[in-house]
Formats: sequence, C-alpha cells, structure tokens
Amino acid sequence: MKRTLPLPRLLPGPAWPPRALRWVASDIAGVARQPEQDHRTHLRASVEWLCRAQDSARQEGLSEGWSFAAGWLPATPAATAALVETLLPAADYLVWPELKGRARALCGILLAQPDAASAGRVLGLIAAGMQLGETGALDRAAASGRLLVDAPFESPAACAHAAQALAMLGQVTGERFFFEGARACLARVARAATPCGWFPGPHAPVTTTQTATALRGLVEAARGLEDTAGLRLAVQGARALREQLEPNGRLAGAHDDGWAPVAGHACIAGLARMACVWLRLAQIENDAVWRDAAWRALAWIKRNQRQTGDDLALRDGLPAAVPIWGGAVPFRLDSLTLKYFADALMMDMVGIAIPPTEYKPA
Repeated sequence: MKRTLPLPRLLPGPAWPPRALRWVASDIAGVARQPEQDHRTHLRASVEWLCRAQDSARQEGLSEGWSFAAGWLPATPAATAALVETLLPAADYLVWPELKGRARALCGILLAQPDAASAGRVLGLIAAGMQLGETGALDRAAASGRLLVDAPFESPAACAHAAQALAMLGQVTGERFFFEGARACLARVARAATPCGWFPGPHAPVTTTQTATALRGLVEAARGLEDTAGLRLAVQGARALREQLEPNGRLAGAHDDGWAPVAGHACIAGLARMACVWLRLAQIENDAVWRDAAWRALAWIKRNQRQTGDDLALRDGLPAAVPIWGGAVPFRLDSLTLKYFADALMMDMVGIAIPPTEYKPA
C-alpha cells in the first residue's frame, strides 16, 4: 500500500529565502512535473550543477550539496572521491576536456588527505591512477584498501561497497590479499541477507539508498570474484525492487523485510543508484526487462530536475528525496544524487559501466 507523507514542517532557524519556499510550494502541488528531455541534455545539466558544487567548496573537494537553511554545504571526502569516476567519462561524452582537469584537482585533494578505510576513496583513487595516470594514486588506494580489509562495517551496504572496492583493487594490483578481503566482505553480506534477499541496516526503515548500495556492491564484487551465488543474491534483490517500481518510475524511499514499501516519500538518491544496478544487470544478462526498469526510473528522475530559473544553486539540482521534505536529509539538494544520475545516463547512452569493470594490471 502506498503511504502518504504529511505536509512539511520547516526547519528552525533564520527565515528561508523565497526561492526555497517556492520549491516547497511546488512539491505540495505535485512532484515529477518537469519537462523530460534527452539523456545528453540532462547529463550536461547534472554535470554543470556538480561543477558549481565543486567550485563552491573553494578547492576543498566537492560540496555535499545545497541546503535550504544553510546554502552550499562543506566538501566531504565521500563526495570528492565519488565524482572522480564520473567526470572522466563525462569529459569524453560531453566533449568537455576541462572536466579531466577538475578530476585531477579532486585527486590532488584525495592525495593530500590521510589514508582512510573508505571504499569510495579507494575507487576514486583507482580511477585517477588508471585513467589519468596520477602518480601515487594506486599506492594510496592500496594503503586505504589495507585499512578497509580490517574495518568494521555498520551495514551490509557498507560491507558490499567495500567488497566492490577491494575486488577492483585486487584486479589492478594483482595482490591476493585484496581478493581475499573482498571475498570475506561478500560472505558477510550474504550472511546478512534474509530469505527474500533483503538486507537489514543500522537504522529502521532501511532506505532505498542503502539497499541500492548493497546491490551494486554485490553485483560488481561477485562479477570480479566470479561468485555466482553472490550475483544470484544481487539479482534477487534487484528483481524485488523492480517489481516495486511503479509504472511511472517512482520507487518508495524505504522497504521492509519482504519488500513492502514503508515510506511516503520517493528516494531519488536510491532510485538513481538502482538505475545503475538495473543497467549493469542488463549488460550482464542481456535482458530487456532490466533496461526497461532503468528507463522508467531515469524518466521519473528527469521529471524532477528543474532546468529553468536564474538561481544557479537550484537550477539543474536534484533533492535526495521527493517531496523535498521527505527522507533523512530533507530540504536539501544532494551532490551524490546528481553523480549517480549522471552515471546512469552515461551507462545507458553508450553501454559502459561506471566505474569501469576492468582495468589492466598496473
């Protein structure tokens, strides 16, 4: 049964500018009402917004997003690392060479930061090392990977993301240690799954973003490790969410054990990630049903992207959830949502995987 979401309660603090209130009023009237355009138009708009988010951070990385209450948010290591693997293919497919310079700048920021047990950091540094030839990036990715092997994980999603990063690190370095770490993570994720293929999380309800992160990590790690059981588990969960996808492309923001929707809002952040999952399965299985699900999801996300107006903080942005007051981070436009939306658009446009599924050994 589809749940409804109560009308918003505005966050405390200074009075909001009219631009923010207009967005709220528009969502009260209805969501997913923007003009839907071709992939390339939405890709360009998304990357332009991400460039503005990078510029707002003043050479500290990628801003986490734009808040109605506080404006541009600080840069985070997770957002900074994630954007590297998006800017590189976008530079080619948009014929925008400057984006590779932006990716190099983000890599420089990652290299200046201490090593950390972060799957996103590992993947970002691998992309910089293998695609840009950044000196030292792979060594630093390996250093963070060694920390990641021994790290505790708060959720199956985090563990699956680690499995993906470690499997890729094993591929580019040839070190058995990383493959073994990836297999251990994959086994932990499989043990956490319930019979229907659902994964618990540290907080209830489990968001679509958490579930999609777990499924993408499973797909990529299982493929890299040639683990057929892990891939079957990923397919089971991806199929369950495909069945929950509404005809118009909307997907609830959270699901319980059994895949019943338990949120009145839709999670664009999770839906963009799920589009990537479905597109990867379409590439792997050559089955049109996966691509159809991704197309419906992308079309619905497009209808939530506002590409008009003079306000550059709002134009082309996407919230993590709609209505804008839903989800764990309400009243905010989210950088990672745009990143995964851009990834999915490129994956569908040219049939690639982001990040790439294979690199030649270093």
